[in-house]
Amino acid sequence: MLVNEVAAAFRLYMDEPDQTFVNDAQLSIWLESGYDDFRAIVTEMDPYIYSRSQTYSLSDARLLDLAAGATPILGSAATNRLYQLVNIYQIESLALPDNIVETLRPSVSATSTYDYRANYTLRGTELLFPAAMTMFIRIDYIPEPSVNWAGLGATYIDDLTRFHDIIALVSYLRYAIVDAAANEQLNVLLGRRIEQLRAYLEARSGGVVESVVDVRWM
Repeated sequence: MLVNEVAAAFRLYMDEPDQTFVNDAQLSIWLESGYDDFRAIVTEMDPYIYSRSQTYSLSDARLLDLAAGATPILGSAATNRLYQLVNIYQIESLALPDNIVETLRPSVSATSTYDYRANYTLRGTELLFPAAMTMFIRIDYIPEPSVNWAGLGATYIDDLTRFHDIIALVSYLRYAIVDAAANEQLNVLLGRRIEQLRAYLEARSGGVVESVVDVRWM
């Protein structure tokens, strides 16, 4: 589905066919939030659906600023801005990013990294390491979404086309809070569609996703 098709489905669920009570500006806000929820559902089931990779060369470096360099992924100049880290790997070389030497262990505490109980900590825009490191690394991360919902146009969303009705269903939950319009049938449909999405993601690559987290929205 495209943005305009998801918007049409949302209006159908709301039973608001025109802009008399819900204008396009408000509709786009709810849909953008609904897409954030959709991505969260997908990511909890399989974080690699939306993941991207970025490689770096470290030379006697104790920190790496992800807001600096030619292709920053944090900070004001970032493109494909980092939303969540998935994994960081030491790799053989920049030319061979899939040749993994080691998976680095994360920590939310800089103290754990400084004490060598972890390999890195993300502090603001900086990756901290326990010592001055010389190595090549690959960062796998989930970027922030970049879909333009404001125009409600015929805009590509992502490759999970079969399940984009979930965006409209989740967006309806936000509308229901404002309009006091709870709809048990839509809640049942949302639950069923999430389970179908889960089954699809588990079989998508021909195997089974290593870790599936239960997602409850109702």
